[in-house]
Amino acid sequence: MSTLERLSGVDLLRGSLLLLMTMSHLPIGWAGGLGQPLGFISAAEGFVFVSAFLASSIFMRRYRQRGAAAATRWVFQRALRVYLCHIALIVLAFTVIAWFASRYQRPAVMNLLDFYFRDPALASLSALVLVYQPPLLDILPMYVLFLLTTAPMLLLAGRVGWRWILGASGALWALAQFGLRPWVFQAVSQSIQRHFGWDIPLTAIGAFDLFAWQLLWMLGLWFGDVGMDRLRHALQAGNGLLIAGVLLSLALFVWRHTSGPEGFSDLSRHFFWIDKWTLSPIRLLNLGALLCVFVGLGQYLAPLRKLSLVEALGRSSLWGFVAHLCSVLLLLLLIDQSEESLHGFIAAGAILFAYGALFTTAAVYQRRSRGGSE
Repeated sequence: MSTLERLSGVDLLRGSLLLLMTMSHLPIGWAGGLGQPLGFISAAEGFVFVSAFLASSIFMRRYRQRGAAAATRWVFQRALRVYLCHIALIVLAFTVIAWFASRYQRPAVMNLLDFYFRDPALASLSALVLVYQPPLLDILPMYVLFLLTTAPMLLLAGRVGWRWILGASGALWALAQFGLRPWVFQAVSQSIQRHFGWDIPLTAIGAFDLFAWQLLWMLGLWFGDVGMDRLRHALQAGNGLLIAGVLLSLALFVWRHTSGPEGFSDLSRHFFWIDKWTLSPIRLLNLGALLCVFVGLGQYLAPLRKLSLVEALGRSSLWGFVAHLCSVLLLLLLIDQSEESLHGFIAAGAILFAYGALFTTAAVYQRRSRGGSE
């Protein structure tokens, strides 16, 4: 696992991202402001990129040791495992959570599962095929779909090189910035409605624009294959790239914390540059700058690896992710008809409950796997 070892603290990074994502999802008034502490980039971008990097690294290691069939089998097994985790969450949301929300009138959950309450049968069926993706439950479906592209893309890269793949991915991302998703959705949904009678609104298929976010996955695959070594060589060739990364990261950090998480006072004019769901240009720039900083200064961050609890959480990231969503769904049931966020001692208890679930899950996973990395 040499590629993984060369990136010091990858499990620490995954664990930190999971802690950050959990905090940003909690129904606490001030928690949302912690969603982008490093600039205009959230835990979701980091999670997707690191997941792609790890998938690429493990796939290529298995490919070199056991061949294409074994590597492909591993990635499809991983996709199946993630899919089953998603289905388990869907079952929980559509049964226990939905029943309690309907019985005791919990608007936060009823809004979250709005399409399910309107058409339970269609929502259940379309959720099984990853079409209906309620808020919070739309990251794992994206993960599954991207995992299914991993083996073909890595094998194709070995034949034609990454230039063509990243070029095509970048072109698709650019089209997504100018409305590709709603155009494709309208064309496809009309055909589906005509043939199957399914009437699924655009708001029900998940917030993430997959035409845009696929670029982040492809960049992660490239980074896990050849990109990390190339970035290391570029950083070792001179200090210019690292200095530029540090300065840009600091500038975006200051901008975000002085102007707020949206960055602009008039979002109607500038949302294109900062939109999370279409992976806007500023977010990609922020990710690239932080990547240069983390790789370039990795040796100075090594002491942080002593945070063994967070590393353990990173090693069990899939199960920790499931635990965090279960916790958030349960905590949303505390929001009554006043729709006020949790505060005071209740908010503190919610944080302890959610983080306790994360670290308990990590401890159980570590005991069962004897410290093995996912």
